[in-house]
Amino acid sequence: MERTYLLGLGWILGLLMRAWPQAAGWGWGVPLAVGLLGSLLCRRRPCLARTWLVMGLVGWVAWGYLGWRQPFPGSTDISLLAPQQGITVVGQITSEPRLTRSERLQFWLEAEQVFHVDQTTRQVSGKLYVTTDPANSEGQDLHPNQRVLLTGSLYLPSPALNPGAFDFQAYLQRQGAFAGLSAQELVVQPGGRSWGGWTLRRRIRKAFIDGLGEREGNLLTSLVLGSRAAQLDFDLQDAFREIGMAHALAASGFHVSLLVGVVFVLTRQLAVRAQQATILAVLALYITLTGFSPSVLRAGLMGVAAMVVLTEPRLQGKVKLNPLGSLLLAAVVLLVYQPSWIEDLGFQLSFAATLGLLVGTAPIVSRLSFLPPTLATALAVPLAALIWTLPLQIVVFGRIPTYSLLANPLLMVLLVPLLVAGFAVAFVALLSPALGSLCVQPLTLLLTPLINWVRWIASWPHSSYYPGAISILQCLLLYSALVAVTFWPRWQRALRWQGTALVMIGILIGPGLWPGPAVQITALASGQTPILAIQAAGRHLLVNSGDPQLAERTVLPYLRQRGIRHLAGAVAMTSAGAANAGWPVVLSALPIHQFWDGGGANEASESYLRALSAVQSAGIPYQVLRAGDRIPAGERLSLQAVHTNPLVLTLETEGSRWLLLGSAGTNVQAELTGSPLLPSRIDWLWWHGGAVVLDLLERFQVQAGITSGPSNETVAAWFRQRQRPLYVADRSGAVSWSSRGIQTLRSNLE
Repeated sequence: MERTYLLGLGWILGLLMRAWPQAAGWGWGVPLAVGLLGSLLCRRRPCLARTWLVMGLVGWVAWGYLGWRQPFPGSTDISLLAPQQGITVVGQITSEPRLTRSERLQFWLEAEQVFHVDQTTRQVSGKLYVTTDPANSEGQDLHPNQRVLLTGSLYLPSPALNPGAFDFQAYLQRQGAFAGLSAQELVVQPGGRSWGGWTLRRRIRKAFIDGLGEREGNLLTSLVLGSRAAQLDFDLQDAFREIGMAHALAASGFHVSLLVGVVFVLTRQLAVRAQQATILAVLALYITLTGFSPSVLRAGLMGVAAMVVLTEPRLQGKVKLNPLGSLLLAAVVLLVYQPSWIEDLGFQLSFAATLGLLVGTAPIVSRLSFLPPTLATALAVPLAALIWTLPLQIVVFGRIPTYSLLANPLLMVLLVPLLVAGFAVAFVALLSPALGSLCVQPLTLLLTPLINWVRWIASWPHSSYYPGAISILQCLLLYSALVAVTFWPRWQRALRWQGTALVMIGILIGPGLWPGPAVQITALASGQTPILAIQAAGRHLLVNSGDPQLAERTVLPYLRQRGIRHLAGAVAMTSAGAANAGWPVVLSALPIHQFWDGGGANEASESYLRALSAVQSAGIPYQVLRAGDRIPAGERLSLQAVHTNPLVLTLETEGSRWLLLGSAGTNVQAELTGSPLLPSRIDWLWWHGGAVVLDLLERFQVQAGITSGPSNETVAAWFRQRQRPLYVADRSGAVSWSSRGIQTLRSNLE
């Protein structure tokens, strides 16, 4: 059995190395090196040594297999026509339309045909990520398998340009898509099927909503069938995620095991073949209803194996189900069928959580022997799952749900009866929606306290801890430590659980103990709203917040990815427009100790006045800067205001002199050319990317520039002619400066 495990793990290791972008050039050698090392360590056991070598070869084959199976745009793929405005596309909807956080309707489309302006047509292929205004589909019942004609803008997805930001390009590629379409017009076309698994999901969802109302009906649908089947409020989704209960809203192994267990108990009196057929039919129906998600397919395969062993008379007492072997076999089978699922977060979390439950629950229960058995098990189950999913959560989300261990056993008291009853009512709703809506009404007695408890726990202070993102290498080392102490007796005796905990803590915090640069200045890729993050001797300052959307999607992910939990200071360089309307969003996530701006309240926008009011209501010390005032930022860094309303700053650190123009216009720049507060020479100029007075560049001998958005062509030409670097964060990604040099997420340089 040990040899079989090694071959399965070799396959998974090879896929992981191919999926890791940083290992693209050398990842193929890792499985071979691991196999060779294992063979040398086991040279006294020739059979096992040979198995290690075969494992390395299996991993190498898996590395090549994923590369062969990875999607890429074919010769007729519609992404080859991007970008293009006013394009008309005909295709078939392949997913359930749903609203995004920005209140846009989104669905996936399989493109078939493109209409050009000259009335000619072209046959195309490929998958599109489509968004449109919900008003465009008003009165039209959009559903999968439906053909539609769309007119709009075809675009190429952008990669992540800031640390911690969502990588839209990588997300589409994992789905087999390479372009998006923002549709202004939508017309339903004849053709396409009007039935499928989605009709069953809609039937159940409608019955739940009719009986419980919109909010509770969508929640029960998400709990029973997964979040794909419902349009759950985003604030409720965030509350579940905040307390570490997001798995309850995603159809997973927990749902499948509970469903199979209930059906197994209810069919005990049936003949063996009838019992097996019933369980298989229920599993097939549930997998269809949940949309064939990878985590449910994995659990379904394990459920089939368990069902066969438990119900087949010829196997009872002779064959003992090996849960670990079943889990590994299910994972390998699915990853042979669809190797790209190795990058699916749901699949990864489901596999890790199930593995944790299988190998971690019993040891934790034994450690909690001083507690009543029921309570010990209730605590051990979420703790085992948390330990094995924690490395993934940190590397992907950069956060740890603080109250997860408390919330899981507490809410499970409501979730288990809700799910059991929900499964039963869903079956009734398939037969009769009217009867289903009637039967579901009593469940409001469980759903209402569940919603209240989730929101209550999520409102507790410090409900999430952000340690900062870790690297993929650290994640692999964490899992290596867990595997070693779980499966190798020698490591178990040497480390025990205390030693393992210390090793894992060392892996987590070790790189952070390595001394970094004393001062680091990061210009975020934020378009025409310049945003600057400054770190000096452990103090963090943020210059501009952006609008609420920019603060939510760019600023907060960056701060959390860096593990920043408070700001020593915040600076608003302008009070015009929405460039600093996002401070309430930042304040809701972390405290700010001091706030500065350049005044100009009479000309300030309403959005900025609301943001300033939120700052003052929070009791944050607030100061209006005047020309010549300094911002205290520590000994290594000096910040001084040289112009107000809008605010312009000079910055001196590590022998480097900066001019922070922000979004100051050319009239302000012209005034600055005669300012006695400016140094005779400027090493770095930072601004939003618009026009710059050339006399300013010449007079102060600007040596290099950083822009947050697209650069003005005249200014870019000035830098090129003098062979001076100009970094455009809108293309190169966030630009970080320190005394050690410049770093960007991408290598583009103007």
